[in-house]
Amino acid sequence: MAINNGMVVHFRVNCEFVFKGWSTTSDETGLFFFGCLIVMFYCMLHMNLYTVKLILPKNLIVDICWYLVYALSGIMVMQLIMTMNGWVNVAVIIGSTIGYSIQESWSQIYEKENQAPPGGCEFCN
Repeated sequence: MAINNGMVVHFRVNCEFVFKGWSTTSDETGLFFFGCLIVMFYCMLHMNLYTVKLILPKNLIVDICWYLVYALSGIMVMQLIMTMNGWVNVAVIIGSTIGYSIQESWSQIYEKENQAPPGGCEFCN
């Protein structure tokens, strides 16, 4: 008697994206593909929330609101991964990778701008 307590990732079009109302059947391949594109875009936005924090003013209320939004966004990404659909997981990975690449480049630009002397640099003119 074998007991299988593992989780199985399936690569089917039948999927519930986070909520029961956001589901697709085997007849809705185009809608499923569109859902995966939205998942990729959402993960890109999630990864770029850190860049938004760099731009926001340093204030306790703003920080609390940002952390709340970031935590809720992280929970949403976790729920997307827990659909156990392989195509959705691939979309999460690709979207997060692209978003991280964009976030790193924007963070480096922002940090370099803040390191410049107040009067500007000698090579800027």
